[in-house]
Amino acid sequence: MVFFQWAFAGVTVGLVAGAVLGRMSVKAWMAFVPLWTTLSYTVGAYSIWGGGFLFHWGVMDYSGGYVVHLAAGVSGYTAAYWVGPRRKEEDEEEMATASGGNRVVMVAGAGILWMGWTGFNGGDPFSANTDSSVAVLNTHICATTSIVAWVCCDVAVRGRPSVVGAVQGMITGLVCITPRSNIKYSFLLVVISDEMPVSDLS
Repeated sequence: MVFFQWAFAGVTVGLVAGAVLGRMSVKAWMAFVPLWTTLSYTVGAYSIWGGGFLFHWGVMDYSGGYVVHLAAGVSGYTAAYWVGPRRKEEDEEEMATASGGNRVVMVAGAGILWMGWTGFNGGDPFSANTDSSVAVLNTHICATTSIVAWVCCDVAVRGRPSVVGAVQGMITGLVCITPRSNIKYSFLLVVISDEMPVSDLS
């Protein structure tokens, strides 16, 4: 359980790192990480998951929508603002040497990310139960629905689908389902209401 919670903290730090990559020195980053983890991440995690004040106010975060994504997004944006933009010379050098990326590697990485996210959302109850199975199912439903929606938008706007758009849609769906991936959807009532009391699906 402790290792699982450390994984959440590590992913959050990694998301913040993406905002300042190549613009912050290693020494500054080594000072920033323990301070940020202690003063920002730990406070947010405890306030919801540890029975803190947000938990008592009814705030729900099943698998890290607030604790991971919101904290990393706000912190990454703030850090990028204070660190400042990259130098123009660095951007020009990178554009000159950029090859456009490898789509096969991108899709493989997206698949690995999706697989890890399944464990992230499904492993949150720390046991194999109804919540974990519903979380895994909802994670896949949301990711695939988001891929289809993003590809349809690509076709409507650009006239053709794109691999990059599909991967962006997948990531968007995974992020969106994370806070409440354990919700039992009401459309399933039609299928299983004969077998199960409605109160069990709330």
